Amino acid sequence: MRVTEVTKHNTVQSNLNKTSEVLQDNLIGVSNGKILNKPSDDPVGAAKVQDFRTSINHSKTLEKNISADKVWLNSSEETIKQITDALMHIKDLALEGSNDATTVEHRESLAKEIGLITRDLIDLGNKREGKLYIFSGTKTFTKPLEMNPELREAEVMFHGTRIKSAEKIIPLDHEKPLKGISPGTFTLTFEEPQQTSGEKGAADGVVPDEGVPSTETAEETAAKPAGDDADSAETEEGLPKPNQITISLNGTESLKEIVDKINKAAIAEQKYIQDPHSPTGYKANVFAEIGRDNSTYLDPASDIKLKFGSDTTGFFQLMKFGVIGNPKGYQPEGEESELPVINDEPVDDDEFKAIYNGYSKQKYQVRIIKGGTYGVAHYSISDDGGETWSKALLLQKENEIFNPEGKASNKVRLQFGVEGKPYFREGLEFQFNGNEFVEYHGNDQIKQVLVDNGIKVALNINANEIFFKDADHPNTVNVFDMMNRLKEALEDDDEMAVQKSLDELDFAIDQVLDKRSKIGSTFKELESSGDRIDSSIDFKSAELSKLEDMDLAKGAVDLNNAELKHRVALDSAARLIQPTLINFLK
Repeated sequence: MRVTEVTKHNTVQSNLNKTSEVLQDNLIGVSNGKILNKPSDDPVGAAKVQDFRTSINHSKTLEKNISADKVWLNSSEETIKQITDALMHIKDLALEGSNDATTVEHRESLAKEIGLITRDLIDLGNKREGKLYIFSGTKTFTKPLEMNPELREAEVMFHGTRIKSAEKIIPLDHEKPLKGISPGTFTLTFEEPQQTSGEKGAADGVVPDEGVPSTETAEETAAKPAGDDADSAETEEGLPKPNQITISLNGTESLKEIVDKINKAAIAEQKYIQDPHSPTGYKANVFAEIGRDNSTYLDPASDIKLKFGSDTTGFFQLMKFGVIGNPKGYQPEGEESELPVINDEPVDDDEFKAIYNGYSKQKYQVRIIKGGTYGVAHYSISDDGGETWSKALLLQKENEIFNPEGKASNKVRLQFGVEGKPYFREGLEFQFNGNEFVEYHGNDQIKQVLVDNGIKVALNINANEIFFKDADHPNTVNVFDMMNRLKEALEDDDEMAVQKSLDELDFAIDQVLDKRSKIGSTFKELESSGDRIDSSIDFKSAELSKLEDMDLAKGAVDLNNAELKHRVALDSAARLIQPTLINFLK
């Protein structure tokens, strides 16, 4: 076979490429210490190496997270330790305050100190790690604990009937002749159904069998004319007794004068019977007034249905009367003269300036059941949404409101800031929707962290668990309510109440210690997981080294051999291939 120069050249070049490639692989392996530098070096080994690397990186990420979680738990544990120490100190103060030898002045100083410690506990509950609140559940940017102000405005409602004019007369025109009326008369008719005392109590919104007594005084009973009994005898029981007043106008009266005429006629119609529960001081089926909003009001008495009769003066049409509250309180349904119903309007807060003072979760409804001013009006209390009501009580400028059990934790004071003697009409209601001493604004969601493949632990403890009562665990307490009661007992020099608080303090301390032990268990689990992850990383790193790391001694020998082979190949090629002009011409 004929061997040409081109054949020799190609053969030499191929051999040189092979020795050069081997030399290059050995050089790269020795320089980085790896025997696997590309998948083609060992496809199966390369796949295993990738798996090991992924697993090791995941384990290292878990290890970093566990380190951060341990910092979080350390902060939580240290804060709870401070909370426990504060509660222990409060127990010492309570023991000191329950001593018979403790003076009133000393108990007052103890109460002040407990007030300061309470604020310290709120600050501890709002502890942060960096910018994150520790005890807010998963709402880590929300401050968990907020102390409410002691004073809270009452929500004022009106449960009754008021007839209001849509036309408003400004105060400057109250005493000027009213434009738009003519000489003539208008009438107001009252329907007063015959009712037993039990029916009347139910109509007033008070359940009669719950101990609500009649608020009618002996003087009022004695002042009733004898003719009233005769009238009742003549009328069948349950049928209405119609009464009527007629107001005569000459067309020049002012609004104030018309209002006065209505009130005088209503008082005369009831035969001038004195009644301290009436705004005028006399019994009347209707009371007229010009309100703070410059509207004219007609207030029917309890259980009176008011009808507008004939009007030749144009007064009713001019004032554009409408009803607020119960439409049945002014006339029967279905009559052509039915007035428009005005939507319920809130009572002006400045009219009474009703404020609740104190802290309680309990909700209260305080309803006026007999009108009047301070010391005359009667009210009743419901703490179950109006299902049951307390006995009638005299309304004062400041009133203690508490539930039937009389617990100190549910006692608040209703006080009125308006000057003078305001009139409290029947049907007014002052609602208290609860005022917790300290509120929790975080959530109860558990922040779970991954500590191993498929293994999670609860990392967080929230302030609700630490400080507030758990309905499922009877031995838990609301720490802040308990401290507030203790403070009030010391201020009131109530030794028995101070002694009773000692048991609650023990519950509070156990409640906090339980959460501290929970943190200790979680911390121990994190440490165990960290040790397991370290061992896993070491094992996988060793296996990875077996697959990809080079034996440097063997690599150096292989490099020398490859270098020697390549040099020999170069020398042989130089001798075999001698490029001359004749060779190329062939």
